[in-house]
Amino acid sequence: EMSLNDYKYVGLVGCYTKEGQADPFEGSHGGVPHDRSLIGEGVIAIGVDYDGRLVYLNDGAPIITAKELQNPSYLTILENVETVEGGVGVCVVSELKKGMWQPFKLSSSSNDDAGTTIRAKPAGAPMKSGGEYPCHITSARVVGFDGESRATSLLFICNYGEDEGVLSIFSSQDFESAFKPEAKFMFGDGSKADLNRQQCSHAHSTSIASTCDPYSPVDICVADLGSDAIVQFSIKSGRVRETGRLAAPQGSGPRSLMFNPRHNHLAIVSLEMTGEVWLIRKRSHDGCLEGLGSPVSILPSDWPSSDMTESQFNLGRWASDALWSEDGKYVYAAARLHDSISVFELKYRVEKYRDDAVVAEGLELVQRIPTQGQTPRCLCMSDCGQFLLVAHQHSHDVSSFERNEVNGTLSFVDRITLPNAACVKLIRADKL
Repeated sequence: EMSLNDYKYVGLVGCYTKEGQADPFEGSHGGVPHDRSLIGEGVIAIGVDYDGRLVYLNDGAPIITAKELQNPSYLTILENVETVEGGVGVCVVSELKKGMWQPFKLSSSSNDDAGTTIRAKPAGAPMKSGGEYPCHITSARVVGFDGESRATSLLFICNYGEDEGVLSIFSSQDFESAFKPEAKFMFGDGSKADLNRQQCSHAHSTSIASTCDPYSPVDICVADLGSDAIVQFSIKSGRVRETGRLAAPQGSGPRSLMFNPRHNHLAIVSLEMTGEVWLIRKRSHDGCLEGLGSPVSILPSDWPSSDMTESQFNLGRWASDALWSEDGKYVYAAARLHDSISVFELKYRVEKYRDDAVVAEGLELVQRIPTQGQTPRCLCMSDCGQFLLVAHQHSHDVSSFERNEVNGTLSFVDRITLPNAACVKLIRADKL
């Protein structure tokens, strides 16, 4: 049996434990066709070896079961939590109308007979997420949040919402003591550009902009799919306030946003409903967001043809995740229905007399590759930039790709069956 040393990463995969979830076509078209006999079992741990091959840990048994937490569709891993033995926590949402979330402590053990076992032990009771259908959770360690010099763990939960989207923020000093609700923001009405999907706001994801100064405010941005907006908040000494709002194109449905890890004034936005990605920037003089040129399609121009099944589903446009490589040079954007990843290179010039010396000039397509599955809902890049993992909701699996660090292109490595895979997150195996 393999020990933890045989893996470079451990992946945690959140799977829907109910069928027909998070599919906007469920009501109108009976959902995207797929095998409905398979249902997810909870959160499953997998090993990723040094070549990107995927292996079940715990023999594929869930580390968090549906009985503990239904529809664990998204999770965030907290590293370096001082008071947790081993220092790793994981917080998981339960994507139901009555939204809940729960913190767990992760631990691992290896022995010759059973191989590697990963355990998730509740670090507190399930808590209300502050809204309906929580679909995204992310975390940050912030110094000076409460005016003290100690670090605070902050959690940001996006509740997609039936009647409106809600951002809920929770804080904890040390993970052992309970998380407490810190702030809540309601997003109100939608843009109504698409009357089926945008009657009201839908908070889809939160992204944290890094600042160099630990005592400066933390900036977060929420992609509001229902209002066609990216909403900016600043968090300082325990207060959260809205500081700005960037209007996305009407009916585009912003879904996810990620700041560039190297050029932190740049960000990429995925526009779910138009099947596009959009490069935006944070202006140095006032911190406001602005779009850089027009959004770029992640679909071939001649797809889908009108006789294809996919064209019934919003003309085949159903973008999901978009993220940067860790070197900040490439964007990886997933298209559901087309079931592909488009790889773009960031084109820029350097102007040495500007504050933000890197001036973005646009995105250039370098590759479009099948994801080897159906409905790629979530992408996750390893922190070393070598691997990209894809969670497929409707082909019930996770696939892995190796990344060429010179030209950004991907090549398929492996896939592993995981029914209703919704989200995958990675942690280095040596941290467990």
